[in-house]
Amino acid sequence: MALVHPDARSWAEAHSAAGSVRLGMLEAMACQSYPEVVATFGDDGAAIAELIDDRTPSTARRALTGLGVVLVIAALIAPIAGVAVLGAESDLVERMPADRSVPIAAVCFALAVVALLVTGVAWVRGGARWSGMVCGVGAVFAVCGVFASISMPTVAGRDGYDLPTTMQVPVWTTLALGLLLTVVTVLRFRVRDPEPPVTPDAPTTTGDRHVAELAARGIPDAERVAILADRDAALRVLAERGLLDETTLGRALEAPLGTLFALEVPTDAGPDSTR
Repeated sequence: MALVHPDARSWAEAHSAAGSVRLGMLEAMACQSYPEVVATFGDDGAAIAELIDDRTPSTARRALTGLGVVLVIAALIAPIAGVAVLGAESDLVERMPADRSVPIAAVCFALAVVALLVTGVAWVRGGARWSGMVCGVGAVFAVCGVFASISMPTVAGRDGYDLPTTMQVPVWTTLALGLLLTVVTVLRFRVRDPEPPVTPDAPTTTGDRHVAELAARGIPDAERVAILADRDAALRVLAERGLLDETTLGRALEAPLGTLFALEVPTDAGPDSTR
């Protein structure tokens, strides 16, 4: 995936004056053509490399994803369609006789049962935490089940259609499962997703710095020179905008390519520091 800024200089020019400057991010922007190198530039580099390396899915995968989305949408609107087909009648739409509307509604509610089961299993496996969306799905499906349980016998009796119990079972099951899902999610109202822990930046070891520097040296010479020029130009842009002090600018310009992230946090001697 392409990043918003094609190089480090444009990133520096667009950087908000209110935001803190991340030197590792700047160097990642400069080296974005080499995600495997960027991945060694500390936490910022790893995050940027993951974005760059987010490959476009294949045609087959996109087709399967699209089919899955269509099936999910169909399953979610199934109970609404089932209620509609039982009661649809207007100047523009001719009333559907019971021998056609009842079987169609039964199929719609059978899909609704499957959708509720899948939703419930996914909710439980996800930790059974409060979810307004899951609760809403259960409530809507239960309401549709109530309407259909009333309208299906009414439509069948009006048209003299012998309504089999098997046609009503999906409606009753949708009503029961929808009500159950609504109740259990409401009971879990106080169970929320835990707040992500806030961890301080880990000290950068000399081994980390060495690995990043070696990775950057693997870039072809001509491209490495151009990348280094882009990085240094971006650093000067930040300094001109008052976002970098002269001391930091001097240290950054002298740093080998790939090691700017090591200037942001204290450097500890790592296990590779004696090599």
